[in-house]
Amino acid sequence: MRGAGPQDGDEPKRTDDAAAPADAPRDDGPADAGSPAGHDDHGPNSLTALLERLERAGRGPRVAVAEIVDTIGARAFSPLLLVPALILISPASGVPGLSSIGGMLIALVAVQIVIGRRTLWLPGMLRRRTVGRDQLDRANRFLRRPAAFVDRWTRRRLAFLTEKPFSIVPALLCLAGGLVIPFFELVPMSSSIIATAVAFFALALVTRDGLLVLIGLAVVSGAATLGWLLAT
Repeated sequence: MRGAGPQDGDEPKRTDDAAAPADAPRDDGPADAGSPAGHDDHGPNSLTALLERLERAGRGPRVAVAEIVDTIGARAFSPLLLVPALILISPASGVPGLSSIGGMLIALVAVQIVIGRRTLWLPGMLRRRTVGRDQLDRANRFLRRPAAFVDRWTRRRLAFLTEKPFSIVPALLCLAGGLVIPFFELVPMSSSIIATAVAFFALALVTRDGLLVLIGLAVVSGAATLGWLLAT
């Protein structure tokens, strides 16, 4: 007797996953209109969990952006938006060129949240950029205690502000912040101030805490007012 396998002459079917290159993430279409922007059920849902996952990224003396994305998850847009912002807040922001890379990452992640992609795409040039393991570990240690405090304070509230269409506003502000960060790299503390606002918005999307969106808006308004006063 012959088994119930494929008949002679039949061509085996290929799945879409098999046809796609391994290093080319698929875009499964726009996110659901009512879902939180950049939310991923499999991504870290707290600041401490994000730092723990970041600590596992890469194995060598330098960690590539691609390794960070793979460790956190290519669908976890909000945590991936938060990572460069946290690094720019930490002492690691003083590394030459790191602010520009962080700003580009923030802008690319934010624009894909705005357009509703399901899987993050980054150009190969950016995926291959690296940061020293010691610098990444130093930033992680610096952020551990504040992260524990923040996690105790954050909770789900005003969650509608983290869902579309309201979440488009903080995502657009993160996009704008990411685009201007490289131009302020030589201005002391400017990158960290902008990254602080981005961190509030990204953490709001991670934890579904809409109050953080309002705090982020206050930071942006305060920074804009201060910049205006200094310029005039």
